[in-house]
Amino acid sequence: MKIKDFEKKIQDKFDKTLTIKTNPNAKDIAGVYWGEIYLGVSVPPVEIREEIDVNYIDGIGQPYKNIKLAEDFIVGKLEKYKKVMEEDPDLFKDNV
Repeated sequence: MKIKDFEKKIQDKFDKTLTIKTNPNAKDIAGVYWGEIYLGVSVPPVEIREEIDVNYIDGIGQPYKNIKLAEDFIVGKLEKYKKVMEEDPDLFKDNV
C-alpha cells in the first residue's frame, strides 16, 4: 500500500488530523503526526506492507513496521496523547 493511501486510511479510521511526513534528515523513514505532534511512530516513507519483510529495511537495517503493527502503535500513542490533552488542554494548544 502506498504511504499516502495508508495516511488516508488512518485518517478515516482513527483521526482526520493524522499525517505522515518523511523525516527531513533521513529520507528512509517517515513519522506519524497528530497535528504537528510527532506520535513517536515511524513508518516507511513510500510503501507500507501487509506483512513484515525482514529484507524491507530502513537505513540502519531495521525492518519497517507492517500495516497492523503501525496501526496498533498509532492507536496506543494517540489514546495516550488525547488523554494527556484532556488533563492539560494548554499543553499542546499550539500544535493540534
